[in-house]
Amino acid sequence: MFMFVLRRLIGMMILLIGVNFLTFAYAHYGRFEQLKQNPIFAQEGKAEPVLPFYKEYIDGFINGNPIPIPMMAGVDVWDMVSLAAKNSLGLLGLAFFTSLLVGLLIGISAVKVEPPRVANWLIPVSTVSLAMPGFYVGALLITISIYYLLYTPGTQASLPFPLGGFGWDAHLVFPVIALSFRPSIQIAQTTATLLVEEFSHTYVTVARSLGHSWRLIKYKTALRNIYVPLAQVIATSLSVMIGELILLEWLFRWPGLGRQLAASIQPPSIATVYSASIPSSYLHAPTVATVATALGAILIISNMLVSIFTFSADPRLRTHRQDSDNA
Repeated sequence: MFMFVLRRLIGMMILLIGVNFLTFAYAHYGRFEQLKQNPIFAQEGKAEPVLPFYKEYIDGFINGNPIPIPMMAGVDVWDMVSLAAKNSLGLLGLAFFTSLLVGLLIGISAVKVEPPRVANWLIPVSTVSLAMPGFYVGALLITISIYYLLYTPGTQASLPFPLGGFGWDAHLVFPVIALSFRPSIQIAQTTATLLVEEFSHTYVTVARSLGHSWRLIKYKTALRNIYVPLAQVIATSLSVMIGELILLEWLFRWPGLGRQLAASIQPPSIATVYSASIPSSYLHAPTVATVATALGAILIISNMLVSIFTFSADPRLRTHRQDSDNA
């Protein structure tokens, strides 16, 4: 187990270093290209080498003096990312546990016995739901809210849940629903399918012949046996949720890592004689690199934790790893 975790950590560090440098270089040269394409005051010449700027960026973190954020007096990159990461992790954690709980409840309730099968209603529900990304669900919630205001008498221009903004209260409702909707259905579909397959095994027939109830078999044995494949699906769902953070945080104006990254890479307006320069915050390399690295770290660490759980829960993987090490 120790060597397994160590290898994962080393691989994670190498990958994050690569992500950090590549996103820094992308922002550095991308900003120059934007200036170069300005039709009013096109910048001439070649872009300055990225390595001196990257060294300054790294030295700032090592010496405890991170690069300050443009247009945000007194705020440096580390302060911004720390606060944004806290907001994103809070939203992501709540949405993840919501999808896990709802998905398991729906999946277990959709399993029918004698003969074991998946309920007919889950198939069309999962087909439609899996085709709806989180951003679409969020836009649909906003549209429904607008229609509610327009066509419901007596609302007095008020909504039960805010359409955007930050707060650990009702502001969480729509972002959590949009972020957890698709993963919930994916977990439900996988849970139901795996349980039906598990019920077809010989030990279930023997247990039933000995008088054990379906409920006992389901919760005592069957669910334990599907932990490993289910954990892999949950890890995939979590990865999708992290990827959707950028669009959903932007849509609901949630001040997290996703919104900060979206704001940093959003192209400026078309340049005119009165607006020929681009904002200093656009493609600010230290900001883009730090935010992208933080998002990558969340994704990699979550996948690593799932891998450790899978490795610990499945004795076949431990045996295979030991045989490989001995060979």
